[in-house]
Amino acid sequence: MTQRGPTQRGSAPLELALGLGLLVLPAIVLVLSFGPWLEARTFVRTAAAEAARAVILRGGIVQSSDLGFVEEMAESRGLSLLDIELCGADACAIVRGGYVTARVVVEVPLVDTPWGSVGGVSVGASHTEPVDLYRSLP
Repeated sequence: MTQRGPTQRGSAPLELALGLGLLVLPAIVLVLSFGPWLEARTFVRTAAAEAARAVILRGGIVQSSDLGFVEEMAESRGLSLLDIELCGADACAIVRGGYVTARVVVEVPLVDTPWGSVGGVSVGASHTEPVDLYRSLP
């Protein structure tokens, strides 16, 4: 019969705790970050659609103050707005049967803790809105 040395006793519970911690902790972080990411994805889709529609209703001439509602929408959800792109320029060409594209990007924290947010990922979406064929243009 062999005797165990002092280094071989009592390591199984410690190894189990460390192993489970290294396997379970990333899974918990992933599950906790999935909900806010889905909400942000839905938000950017809606915000891009609203921004594109606002461009069409304003006749293609849009200033940054005209799209302040998108920033207010983001702030009310606790998201920081990174970028709003409209047609790639300041003025969009509004023509009957044409299209207006808006892209919105927000920053989503991975995990919110009482001490602040940890990490972050950018979530963006674009929306293309058709201009009515029978729209009266200025």
